[in-house]
Amino acid sequence: RDVIFSKYGECFDVEFQRVDSYGFRTVYLNILPFRLGGRKFRHETEYDYLCHLQAVVEILVKYDQLDYVMAQLFETNKKPRAGTSPLVAVPLRLNLTPQQVDKILG
Repeated sequence: RDVIFSKYGECFDVEFQRVDSYGFRTVYLNILPFRLGGRKFRHETEYDYLCHLQAVVEILVKYDQLDYVMAQLFETNKKPRAGTSPLVAVPLRLNLTPQQVDKILG
């Protein structure tokens, strides 16, 4: 939460997304334009949000991706934006082996 807040000045939601392209499967961590306390925020409480972020961090650590994702976050100039069509999320690509992607996605 602190990293997202220090980057954007707001607590945005995050989620993993599978992308299939040119016969390859990739996983991204998207920073979504949904704010803590906002109407469309999917977590009922700040505690729920923090638990979700903790789970995301644990997955990134398990696959040795935390530093890689953090570097992308600090380097990007993109900002999540709601109210656009489509919504603008900030995609952060995970650098996983095909075996890791298969294990995660099944």
